Amino acid sequence: MNTNSTTTRFDWTAVLALVCLALSWFWMSSLVTDLFAVRLHFHFYDVLTLMLSPDRILIGAEGDGATLDAWLFGSVCMLALLAVLAPLISSRKVAWLGCVVPFALMVICGAILYHDFSGEMFADNGKFGDTGSQLIHLANELTDKISARVAHRVTVGLGGYLALAASAFLAVKGVLGYREAP
Repeated sequence: MNTNSTTTRFDWTAVLALVCLALSWFWMSSLVTDLFAVRLHFHFYDVLTLMLSPDRILIGAEGDGATLDAWLFGSVCMLALLAVLAPLISSRKVAWLGCVVPFALMVICGAILYHDFSGEMFADNGKFGDTGSQLIHLANELTDKISARVAHRVTVGLGGYLALAASAFLAVKGVLGYREAP
C-alpha cells in the first residue's frame, strides 16, 4: 500500500472540509423555523425526525422518539463522515467514492423532505364518495395555504449552507480522486 501518494492527494483542504461538515451537522443549525416569538433550530441529525413527522417543523424535534431518531440518524451521519476517510485507509480506486457519501446523504434527505413537505396532507382514496372527496379537497386546499405561509418561516441555517458547500467540495474531490486513481 502506497500511503504517501494517497495522503498527498487527500490534503489539508479535504480535512478542513470534513471538519466543517462535522461542525455543521452536529453543532450548527441546518434548518430554522421562525414563528414570531418562537425560533426552532434543527440540526442535520434531526432530519430523520422531520422525515418521519413533518409537522415537527412547527413544534420542534423533542420527545416522542425524537431522541432515538437523533441518535440513529446521528450514527448514520458519523458513518458518512468516516466514509470520507476511506482514501486514507485503502489504496483501492473505489475508496475515493467514500468522499461522495455525505453529499449523497444530504441530497437524498433533501429530496425526501421536499417530497414530504410538498405532498397532500390527506389522500383521497375514493372510500368516502363525492362529499368525502370534496371535504378532502377542501382540507388539502386549506393545508396548502397554511403550508405556504409556514414555508416562508422556515429557512436554511448557516449549518445547512456550510454542510452543502463542504459536502459538495468533498464529492468533487472524491470524483476527481476516483478518476485519477490507477
